[in-house]
Amino acid sequence: MTIYFDTETTGLIPGRIIQLSYVMEDGDNLTAKNFFFAVDYVPEESVKIHGFTAEKLAVLSGGKTFSDYADEIQNDFLSASVIIAHNVNFDLSFLTAEYSYLDEIFKYNTAVDSMKYYTPIIKLPRKSGGYKYPKLSEVAEFLDVYTYDVSKKCIELFGKGSLSAHDARYDTTLLYLCMKDCKIDSQAV
Repeated sequence: MTIYFDTETTGLIPGRIIQLSYVMEDGDNLTAKNFFFAVDYVPEESVKIHGFTAEKLAVLSGGKTFSDYADEIQNDFLSASVIIAHNVNFDLSFLTAEYSYLDEIFKYNTAVDSMKYYTPIIKLPRKSGGYKYPKLSEVAEFLDVYTYDVSKKCIELFGKGSLSAHDARYDTTLLYLCMKDCKIDSQAV
């Protein structure tokens, strides 16, 4: 099984995960999960990116925190042979932090970074030489993955909800559509 995932967070430095979404692909079977987590505080600069305030998260999460779902999440991630995210080390640093707050260790098998996977394929020049890491939107543009297709698949996987970037459901769906046909065995990070 492969898990494609994304997080929305309280900032760039590991603090709290406020949303975690993932798609589990097992052969032809696709299932998706989305979690919102209640937190005490979300910095304004983060709210400007994803739009989730602490008050909004309290409602969306039903008052549940990461700890309420930690066992379920860990079981899902351990059951996957590969987990994939765009800039995977960012997301893993937050997952690691969340489990450390619980005095636990986040465990997974193999992680793949779609950002690093596509860098030598897309070959976007960097001013200082070499190639820059592509944004997920640049990967989508390169692959002709269109907003309509992402929105349609997002509704199919997660039901109604936010259908724009910086909602982990949308970004996870976009990631899945960009990576689903890739041969990634030797691309582990």
